[in-house]
Amino acid sequence: MARFQGPRGVPDVLPPDSELLSEVEAAARTLFDRYGYRRIELPVFESTDVFERIGSGSDIIVQKEMYTFTDPRGRSLTLRPEGTAGAARAFVERGVAGTTPLPVRFWYIGPMFRYERPQKGRDRQFFQIGAECIGSASPMIDAELIALMTQFYEAIDLETELLLNSIGCVADRERYGPALRKALGEKTEDLCDNCQQRLATNPLRVFDCKVPADRKIVRDAPPISEFLCDDCRTHLGEVQRVLESLGIAWKDAPDLVRGLDYYTRTVFEFVVPELGARPAVCGGGRYDGLVEQLGGSPTPAAGFSVGMTSTLDAVRSKRDPTPWRPDIYVCWLDGLGEIAMATALDLRRAARRVIVSDESKPLRVQLKTADRLGAATAVILGPDEVARGVATVRDMASGEQREVDLRGLVGELA
Repeated sequence: MARFQGPRGVPDVLPPDSELLSEVEAAARTLFDRYGYRRIELPVFESTDVFERIGSGSDIIVQKEMYTFTDPRGRSLTLRPEGTAGAARAFVERGVAGTTPLPVRFWYIGPMFRYERPQKGRDRQFFQIGAECIGSASPMIDAELIALMTQFYEAIDLETELLLNSIGCVADRERYGPALRKALGEKTEDLCDNCQQRLATNPLRVFDCKVPADRKIVRDAPPISEFLCDDCRTHLGEVQRVLESLGIAWKDAPDLVRGLDYYTRTVFEFVVPELGARPAVCGGGRYDGLVEQLGGSPTPAAGFSVGMTSTLDAVRSKRDPTPWRPDIYVCWLDGLGEIAMATALDLRRAARRVIVSDESKPLRVQLKTADRLGAATAVILGPDEVARGVATVRDMASGEQREVDLRGLVGELA
């Protein structure tokens, strides 16, 4: 008989990893609510044009990482490789600026898709948590996003380092490109094919190359910080001033850029050095031109995305996932299944985690199952006990048992 396998690079997320994912999601959801970020749901696929707007120098374009297909009516559609473009498209299409005070704060979570070589920390289907603040050019927003992520990683007990840079405005980069090409000179031909293309479309992106030889070549090139205009330099200084006032430490990272072309001014990453060659667990920054590129009025914006694969890898390296355990396991004998189900329902209404034996098996077998599942307590319903209106409650750790009136069972165990 044929055995079926999932596609390469598309992992199944099973317990306890799925429970760790839920734990991290819950921490993010709580903090987003406190900061005023409201959830949006974005389509899993969009018109290909939406993502092509993110720039011809972006990795997902240069390295042909998009999953693109044609629908029955001949329209080109693409599985979303990231969330920011979709959020900006929704902001424009739904007329949010005309109905909601700006800035508007969104957050979302879901799978993203990129066709690349699967490796540790890199899958073809992966989860991201993202947040976007659209409608403000204030450096306070840049600092707010960083503060939010700082608290998030504190909440899940993960030590990170914050890397911070500014890649300036469009005019700054137009001045910087020729200077960078000149500085590289004849060494340009020694760069990989991708970097040679980047030099033509988005020169800053050569600093993001992972090829060791290329990184060595560009190491001595002048940083973009030497070409910032006064406004961009002031903006970065304000971000740094606010972070300092909040007690948030950062490292200047003059070679930090982002993999998507729409970024402007502030860019940042949270990294966990112990992860090795790919230490980033979150990246973000400002993208003041994207809304306009997608057909809206000029609207500044900033945001970030959390790489859940790398974040979960980092959390797992620090501690084991907390396994799911029932609080109570309900054992039953001799046709008392309906009473067992009703008892479990009442206990669940009292916020207890409850598993009911699926069959009237020998009591020792049911208790063994309760022990294997890690239940703290077993409730035993036998014909003699039920006839007297009681249940036997067993402490699974000590083995001690006591009888409890059925009418007071929920109150006793809640």
